Amino acid sequence: MVVVRIIVKIVLLPVRICLTMIQLVVMFFTWLSATVFHILSGIICITAVLGYGFGQETGTEAVRMLVAGFILYILLCFLAGQWCGWKQSKSD
Repeated sequence: MVVVRIIVKIVLLPVRICLTMIQLVVMFFTWLSATVFHILSGIICITAVLGYGFGQETGTEAVRMLVAGFILYILLCFLAGQWCGWKQSKSD
């Protein structure tokens, strides 16, 4: 039985390597999109604060922009990172 397990592990080694490479590529794209959304949400929040500070927007519009910036930051970036961590811990 031990010999069969070793043979199966050797035969499935290329599959495991391919799946590891796919996981690394997906993790890279998740990191890249998180970086883009962090920058975008920062720009939105800074625009909201400065727009309200210089009197270009009302308070409700500034709050709406701040909420949109926080949603981009919290929901998309944080939850995607948590999901990747959860999937990685499940695969181990």
